[in-house]
Amino acid sequence: MVLDYRYGYLTSARKASATFLSPLYYLANLPNEIAAWADNNIISRNDLIDQNRQLKDEVLILKAQNQRLIGLESENARLRSLLGSSRSFRGKRLIAEVLNIDSQRFSNELLLNKGSTNEVFVGQPVVDSEGVMGQIVEVSLTTSRMILLNDQKHAIPIRNDRNGVRAIAQGDGQLLFLRHLPNTTDIREGDLLLSSGLGEKFPDGYPVAKVISVTKQSSQPYAQIIAEPTANINTANHVLLLWPYMPSIDDLDENQIESSEK
Repeated sequence: MVLDYRYGYLTSARKASATFLSPLYYLANLPNEIAAWADNNIISRNDLIDQNRQLKDEVLILKAQNQRLIGLESENARLRSLLGSSRSFRGKRLIAEVLNIDSQRFSNELLLNKGSTNEVFVGQPVVDSEGVMGQIVEVSLTTSRMILLNDQKHAIPIRNDRNGVRAIAQGDGQLLFLRHLPNTTDIREGDLLLSSGLGEKFPDGYPVAKVISVTKQSSQPYAQIIAEPTANINTANHVLLLWPYMPSIDDLDENQIESSEK
């Protein structure tokens, strides 16, 4: 050993021995390497599975939120349209949400989320962005019930937008029919019927219905005229409550000044 230390007689032998034994060392350590590799890969695979599941959950949540945003955008568009439908109306107005639908054989009514605390009153006109919906028939503290335009118990004075012919439109449960119009009356399919303002219950000039059928028989004194409501009676989620316009003192003074100038 002293000679090997001083003169390196066994260096070549040790190198040859190490070269020969290195594969054995590798084989002996191979199970440990395989075990370490397997642990790392199994952990990585489980992590990937967890991450994939988490990403799927996040995507599902984001899709649900996106659908809600789409619904909110549509609802906002409907509300803007609803408010825009009464821009020329000078009285107070209030949006109400439909809480429940009570549609029976002889009754078509909606329950709204506005009541006497919001100054809702019986007989109050209700419209949507397309036309007249109906009127309030019952009021509680926080809710109210409205009868729809096509209810059999409901009737509304109308006028033909084309020629001004006046009539009464009454519901039949689904559509409207015009009562007691002689066969000689000038009315056609496609005519737009507006609220006439008679009776001072509904404001003048709101769309009510469009004529879809006109039948005139010589054996009958009156024409059979069927009209379809323009309002979204079956699909509306929000409606607009209208109050009669009450002119202020300033408005009255301005009108008096204009009259005196004339």
